[in-house]
This record gives sequence, C-alpha cells and structure tokens, in this order.
Amino acid sequence: MSLASLEHEEVEQFTHEFEALFNAGDAAGMASYYAEDARLLAEHAPLVRGREAIERFWREAISRARAADAVRTIRLDEVTSSGDLGYALGVVVVRIPSGPELTTKYATIWQRDADGRWRLAVDSSSPNPNPNP
Repeated sequence: MSLASLEHEEVEQFTHEFEALFNAGDAAGMASYYAEDARLLAEHAPLVRGREAIERFWREAISRARAADAVRTIRLDEVTSSGDLGYALGVVVVRIPSGPELTTKYATIWQRDADGRWRLAVDSSSPNPNPNP
C-alpha cells in the first residue's frame, strides 16, 4: 500500500488505517506502506532494515501489545513535503490496563517512488520523558 499524496488529510487517514491494521494484527498490511529498503528505528531494538524485517518487527510488537491488552492510538501533528521527500511528526499513546500509559513521539520520512506513490522510507520513534517522575 502507499499514499497518492502527502497532504495532511491523506496522512491523517493513513494514521487511522495503520492503527486499524495494528489492532487487527495485520503486520503484513502495516509493512506494505514501507519502501522495500525502508529503515525502522525503535527504542531497545537494533536498526530494522527492509520491508520483510519491518513486518517481523510489527508482528512481534502486535503480539506484545495483545498479551498486555494494550490499546494504541496515533496522533498526527505535522506533515511537510518538498519534491520527492516529506516527513510527518506525531505521537503514539499506548494504554495498558494494568500498567502505565506510554507516550512515544515519532518522525517518519516519506519518499515518492518511481510510480509516483508515497511510501515510508524511515520510521523513527523515541519515548517522551515521563512528566511525573
């Protein structure tokens, strides 16, 4: 899958679809938004390279979330593009019934492929500091 444009409304729709794929346990659907040679950077994990490895990453993340009864939501804050590159910034909140609420900020870099469609090239996230230590 891919996006036809990197307009805010289309990326906002993507966040809802990506959330739905996560909640449905569809790691392959999630990975289909990434470029073949995409990179994913996540806390406590080595650099993940390539769509197949990214699918495995999401499959494991989904499994952990389901085991914890976690609910994950994505908020898009900003989208910008110029030429064949763009980025999106936002926040992911994971609510765990028997644990803390985890907030992560993310930055994604999107690239327009030869077919004119937008795909994720880099997906990077890091935890927000706990405001109440």
